[in-house]
Amino acid sequence: MLSIDAYSWICDACARECSLTTSKKSNNKTAIRKLSEAEISYLQEAKFYDKVVDLTALISINQHDIDTDGRGIRASGIFTRQTLTAFSLKKIMPRPSSNSHHESTLWDISTIASLARNLLEGYLAIYYFGIESVSSEEAELRFFLLQLHRNVEWYEIIKGSNPQDPSLEEYEEGIPKQKARVKEHSFLKILTDAQKSKALRGNEMYKTKADFERDVSICRNLRRDYRYLSNLVHPLPFSIERIDFNKGRGIGSDADVSHCLMCLTIARVYLAASTIGFSDHFPNSLANKYKNEIDEARPLMKWEVSA
Repeated sequence: MLSIDAYSWICDACARECSLTTSKKSNNKTAIRKLSEAEISYLQEAKFYDKVVDLTALISINQHDIDTDGRGIRASGIFTRQTLTAFSLKKIMPRPSSNSHHESTLWDISTIASLARNLLEGYLAIYYFGIESVSSEEAELRFFLLQLHRNVEWYEIIKGSNPQDPSLEEYEEGIPKQKARVKEHSFLKILTDAQKSKALRGNEMYKTKADFERDVSICRNLRRDYRYLSNLVHPLPFSIERIDFNKGRGIGSDADVSHCLMCLTIARVYLAASTIGFSDHFPNSLANKYKNEIDEARPLMKWEVSA
């Protein structure tokens, strides 16, 4: 069994390095060694991730000609983005082997963590903007906020590039109107105070991470996972002060392998949830058509998976 509780394992792994059993061939070029416990667990998780990517590719290339509404179209766009991110992660994933030295494989923790966080955020987006069951009234408010956020961001980007750009006038006239229709929307009063505050600030999403943890089972540790990944992604003390002669140099120390295992587990769960959730949202076009493949992958949405 592989468990998300590998967090505790990482702490232990930081205190020790791989125990390598090597023997060199006569030409001194090839090292034969015994894989560490961390590498073996990582490779098993990599197999799980590969299975999810295969399903994601299958669903992605067959999502055409689906008759749906605006939320379904947005879900499709986000899912396409998830597919690309999934393949990017697969391309850079280390593949250690007993036939190669542990320093011959690049373990780029910060990049792996970044793509894992992208997949986590992508799942939140596909759920919130596309596949979550909401009333038409709530869907409209979310759409208004999405438009407002997009236009505010474009306005700031254009203004920062050219303050004299004539297109700014259209944004300066339209954005206040969009803010007003959010403020006056009938569904706003249904939101919690925290959600209402986010909506009135023009955030693209008014659901909080606590909301996701409460409402979506795979998000039960969302705030912990997001903080963990973010601390690896950014040049913060958590990620830079661990760097020494062995750790944080990309050479496959036990601690680095364990961090990559954790990142890959998070990526696998949220990618599986994205792919299966998207498929289930379109039962006639996807879920029923590829039922066997989807059902085989459903256990991979769980944090603990049998090998």
